[in-house]
Amino acid sequence: MPRFWNRFRWTDIRVKPADTVAGAQPEINQAAHQYGGVVFHDVINNTFAGKAIDKGADGLIAVAAGAGGHAGTKSPFALVQEIRSWFDGPLALSGSIATGDAIPAAQAEGADLAYIGSAFIATDEARASPDYKQAIVGSDSDGVVYTDFFSGIHGNYLKSSVVAAGFDPEALPASDPTKMNFGEDRSARVWKDIWGAGQGIGAIGHVRPAADYVARLRQQYSEARRRLSLGQTPARNG
Repeated sequence: MPRFWNRFRWTDIRVKPADTVAGAQPEINQAAHQYGGVVFHDVINNTFAGKAIDKGADGLIAVAAGAGGHAGTKSPFALVQEIRSWFDGPLALSGSIATGDAIPAAQAEGADLAYIGSAFIATDEARASPDYKQAIVGSDSDGVVYTDFFSGIHGNYLKSSVVAAGFDPEALPASDPTKMNFGEDRSARVWKDIWGAGQGIGAIGHVRPAADYVARLRQQYSEARRRLSLGQTPARNG
């Protein structure tokens, strides 16, 4: 069982729904189901999607190119259409989504939900450091580097944090994919010092209360639907 299982037992506080990453674990899914929880699993390709469902995940988060933190390289169009060819369950799409305009686009592709992460780091309520928040606000897609050097899993990180930690983001060596390392034996630790961020951060602008950001998403979503002459929220066909 993963070492994080003992360090953070989210089943003890009955998280519902839960999001799991880095390898689907049947025992985690079973534990969540015992208290009525619903488990979504992050996947970067169709093969991993199938394995996650086979191991008991209830839904999937398609982590497409440009997503913050650990991410894949698949186009969202390719990834969603491949998953939807066999899976009719709950599906969220992640990757460079930072505005309400992108939400109907995700729905049109076949996703039920748009998964937004990096933009919420730059909110007043987020427990990220002020420097992290300002780094997101002051950057865009050109300020993001995709590498497996820091954890053994490919992910997107802010170049400014990589530079601050003493590394050249344009010359990072490849990591050994068989040895995941989340920074315990390095002076610069991934997530704490090396900051994850997706390619959609150019749309963020400034730090604001989460409620204001959600209101902005809602307004942009409604305006996008009007531009497309759409009415009610679309129901996905089976």
